Amino acid sequence: MYPCLFFFSLTSIIHHKPPEMTNMKTIGISIPTIEGGVIAHQEIGREAARRGIAYPQIVTHTPLYGDLEQALKSGDNQALAASLADSINRTAKAGAEFAIISANTPHIAFDDIVVQSNIPVLSILDVAADYCKKRGYKRVGVLGTNWTVKNALYNGPLQKREMAAVYVPDSDQEIVMNAIVNELINGLILESTTSELVRIAKELATRCDGIILGCTELPLVLTEQNCGIEVVDTTRLLSHAALDFATKE
Repeated sequence: MYPCLFFFSLTSIIHHKPPEMTNMKTIGISIPTIEGGVIAHQEIGREAARRGIAYPQIVTHTPLYGDLEQALKSGDNQALAASLADSINRTAKAGAEFAIISANTPHIAFDDIVVQSNIPVLSILDVAADYCKKRGYKRVGVLGTNWTVKNALYNGPLQKREMAAVYVPDSDQEIVMNAIVNELINGLILESTTSELVRIAKELATRCDGIILGCTELPLVLTEQNCGIEVVDTTRLLSHAALDFATKE
């Protein structure tokens, strides 16, 4: 009796397995910070399950964060691009046919990264800006690192789509920066810090139609529920775009 039950149970599981898609492209993920990279990797699989398909093959590489941070602090975009392009090319050598960078800030050097990469690279900036346009936003709040904000990383993509970027005051920006680089990228989530970030987001929400979470770790603490406004989760949107590209003929 028990063997038969096990047989039927196993057969049922196999029957409901998502159908394989053998023509899917292999995705490469360059992971500057592990917390955000884990979300991106995981979300590709979860979104595939929502679509009723098997998830694609994924190759990841994590460059040395210290090298990236030094390049950012010194404003050396050439070194930043070289590190990220090397990371992407390592995924290509392992079979990736295109790649994403699971972080916003490194897109400061995106154009140079693309030139040095051996495979196509999707832009998190364009993915997020396209989403904002589809939502009908006019004014979009942007939260992220100082490098993302002070380099006005989202200004161009939003202006190109007839939207304006809105930012928080410098004092609040420093709180956001410290939370990201000292806590969130290390997987440290403190209740006091979360409360401060929610306060900042809610104030920003009074001046815009939606908020871009322009750091892949911010979704760990900020949601539509606690911010009281639509948030643009760049981490997960990029993952969905990667799955779209992987399954495109």
